[in-house]
This record gives sequence, structure tokens and C-alpha cells, in this order.
Amino acid sequence: MKKLIIFLFIICYSSFCYASDISDTFSDKYQSFVPKENSSVNSDYLFKQIALGSEYTIRMLDQLNGNNEELKEKFDVMIEKVDILIEQNQKIIKMLEK
Repeated sequence: MKKLIIFLFIICYSSFCYASDISDTFSDKYQSFVPKENSSVNSDYLFKQIALGSEYTIRMLDQLNGNNEELKEKFDVMIEKVDILIEQNQKIIKMLEK
């Protein structure tokens, strides 16, 4: 059980590391669009921020989709192993009953 919990923690942590990098990059770019105070230059920065937000939302959704696919594959493998373990335990129980 401990191995399973550690395994899940590693999977979740590794996917969040990449998401954190995307989030940091987004924050830096988002702030770079804000013009200096009392400046009339680059007055359409809000539209650029909205477009940037949309772009990074799509990137994060793609990342989440990829992570979801990886987790599904790993959980399928884990389910198969648990099924094998259940079969082995049933055989042991039958042997002990004799």
C-alpha cells in the first residue's frame, strides 16, 4: 500500500512541476504586457492579456489531457497487477482450505 501511495505521489508531483513552469512563464508574459503608469502607448494591452490567457489555458488543458492519458495507462497496468494478486490470493485460500 505504501508503494502505491508513493507511486501516485510521484506521478502527481511530476505533472505539477511542468504545469508550474507553464504558470510561471504565463505570469511573466502577462505582466510584461502591462504598460507603465500614465502611458497612452500600448493601450490595447488588455486584449493581448486575454489572448495570452486563452493560449496558456489551451496549453494547460493539453498538458492535463496528456497527464490523464498517462495516468489511465498506468492505472490499467495497476489494475491488471491487482487482478493477478487477487487470483493468487484465491489460489492460496483454496490450498489452505484443503
